[in-house]
This record gives sequence, C-alpha cells and structure tokens, in this order.
Amino acid sequence: MSEERVIYSLSQLGESLRRTLEQATQGRALWFRAEISQVKGSGAGHVYLDLVEEEQGAQVAAMKATIWRDQHQRILQELGDAASDILQKGSEIVFSARIRYHAVFGVSLSVEEIDFSAMLGEAERRKQATLKILQTEGAFGKNSAIPLPRLVSHIALIGSPGTSGFRDFAFHLLHNEWHYRFELDVFAAIVQGKEAPAAMAAAIEAAHAVAPDAIVLVRGGGSALDLDAFNDLGLCQTIAQARVPILTGVGHETDLSLADLVAHRQFKTPTAVADFLVDRTGQEASLISEWMGQIGLRARGRMALEQQRLAAHHQVLRMHPARVLSEASHTLTHLRQRVADISQRNLERHLQRMSEFRSTVQALRPENTLKRGFAILRKDGRAVTDANHLVVDDLVALELQTGHVEARVIDIKPRDNTTP
Repeated sequence: MSEERVIYSLSQLGESLRRTLEQATQGRALWFRAEISQVKGSGAGHVYLDLVEEEQGAQVAAMKATIWRDQHQRILQELGDAASDILQKGSEIVFSARIRYHAVFGVSLSVEEIDFSAMLGEAERRKQATLKILQTEGAFGKNSAIPLPRLVSHIALIGSPGTSGFRDFAFHLLHNEWHYRFELDVFAAIVQGKEAPAAMAAAIEAAHAVAPDAIVLVRGGGSALDLDAFNDLGLCQTIAQARVPILTGVGHETDLSLADLVAHRQFKTPTAVADFLVDRTGQEASLISEWMGQIGLRARGRMALEQQRLAAHHQVLRMHPARVLSEASHTLTHLRQRVADISQRNLERHLQRMSEFRSTVQALRPENTLKRGFAILRKDGRAVTDANHLVVDDLVALELQTGHVEARVIDIKPRDNTTP
C-alpha cells in the first residue's frame, strides 16, 4: 500500500512560516541594506516601500516594507533635512526592521530605524575605492589641462531642468546685468539616484557633438547621499576623458565630490558657475575696451604725426620749385656768362689768327714776290714750276713786276741741289 498523502491548507503553511520566522528571529529587529524602488504614503501617515536588491543590473530579491506612522515621525526627526532625499526612489538605505508574516499579504518588513551614519560610511567607502582607481588611471589633471577659452560664449548645460540649481544657473547667465549674450545648449539628465551617473555621462558624450567652449554640470544643494552620484567611477572617467573643459556647480555641504576633483574647475553652487562665466566675459570685454582705447589713442597720435609730416612736405613742395628755379636761374646766368667769355676769347683768338693769316697771305701775294726780283715763267699761259716741262726752243713768257717778256729756251740745265 502507498503511503497516505497529507494535504495542508494555505493557512497551515502560513502559520508554519510565521512560527518558523518567529523562532529564527525571536521577534528581534534585524539590519538590512536595500534600494528603494517605490515609495507611497497614506492618509494615515504610514509609508509603504518596495525594496529591491540588484547584482550587475539584475534584480535578485524584492520585498515590501512599511514604516508605521509613529516610526515615520521619529525617523523624520532623526534624519532631519536629509529625510526627503533618503526616502525616495533610487536611494539605498541601511535600516533595521522586524520580519512580519501575514496570511494574505505574505512576508514584509516593518521598518523601525534608518542608520544614516552607516549609509554615509558605505558611501564614503565606495568614494575612497573610486578615488584610488582614478589616481591609478591618472584621471586627475586631465580635464584641467585643456585650456579654457578666454571668451566662453557657447555652453553645453547638463542638469535637471525645473530644479532650482538648473534655473539659478540659466537665469544668472542669460539675464546678467551686463547683457552679455551666451549660446546655451541644454542636455537634460537626472542628477540624483542610481541612474543619475549613467545619465550624466551620456549627456557629456552627447554635448561634444555641438562643439561647445565648455560643458557645465550643475545640481542644487543636497545631503551627502544625494550627491553620491557625483562620486561614481564611470561618471568621473567620462569627465576626465572629455575633450572640452567641464565646470561643475554642485551644491555641497562640506567635502568635494570626485567629479569636482577630475573636472577642469569646480564651484560651490550653480550660480557661482554662472557668475564666473559672466565675470570672465566682463574681464575680456574690459580688456578689449582697453585695447580699443589704446588703439584709438595710438591711431590719433599717428594721424597727428602724419599730418605734421604732410604739412612739412607740403611746405617743402611749395618752396622747393622756387628754390630750384632760382638756383637754375643763377646757374644759367653763370653758364651764359661763361659761354660769353669763352666765345669772346675764342673770337679774339680766331681774329688774331686771321690777322696773322692775312699778313701771311699778303706777304705771299705774287706782286709782292715779283717786287723782290722774282719772275713767273709761263708756257701756253700756264705757270711752269718744273724744268722738265720745257724743251729747247719752247717759247715762254716771263712776268716781271713792271711787264712781260717773251723768250726762247736755248738751254735747260737741271738744278744743282748741292749749290747753296
């Protein structure tokens, strides 16, 4: 025969689970760590939480929890200003709770205390671990080594539109008292919670596409846990490897986030970033104005100098032709006198030579020669200068000073050149 089958009811199973849980916990509160995936309040003052645990992006556990009204009031007092930032979706909390079992609603947790210091300690541990990795990678100083343009006019703004920090930055920048104009490209990203680091890193990568002069990452004030997203390793690596300067304006309480340390420059608030950019533009505008004044002053000085030089040249041009004409006139007068003198001397010399030639010609006239006892021998009317032109019996005519004689050649003798 087969063993008799035992059948249990759901309530029996539930009761068994309840007793087992009570025996295991002995009714004590235990400490847990979990992420809040959903928060709901009730009119009675209770708060209902959906808690999850994830590993490498996959959910490995989920459970509901309740903060009853009395505990909720006490927790709010203990957490103070950080309460609203901690009790929200995406926040990881360390808390104590008692395990409850209900036959209808199953297992749930009744939260009694939230350990804020333990949460801060865990966040600080992660921050220090990330810091060591960034130091090993040489991330610090990379982005600050990129020169920030002297005039930052095109800005890529990363933040959560609608938040006070985002509005403060935009208002102070775009409505500055000097009316400087800026080109602003907005890349919306959540800045708190588990998904914030990846969203901000993606926004930084997208901002490169518009080639801004600088990227500004802003978030308003908050608790240390609220700002824990700015200690994320992936976000810090993205900032360090950015191709343009990144300015952070995150509302801090005391310590700087790691994102501030790897950025080009950090500011305490979003407004401080806007004031810095406006002041930097003002400094450049003042410098440009000063340069323009110096250029104008130098230009006026140069124009005055050139006007003086032009006036001097004008005076020279007015006087120079008259001086040149005067000098040329003096030179021409001098040359005319020299020409006259030289001509006179040449004329006198030529006249003297002509007188000498006249005397010579006068002395050589035939009649004067005949007076000295010479005669001119002609044959056939032509003067004979060579005895070889005559023969014996030639009739010749002799011209003397006082008349002509006809004669016949009876003898021709050659001249004896030896006779003196």
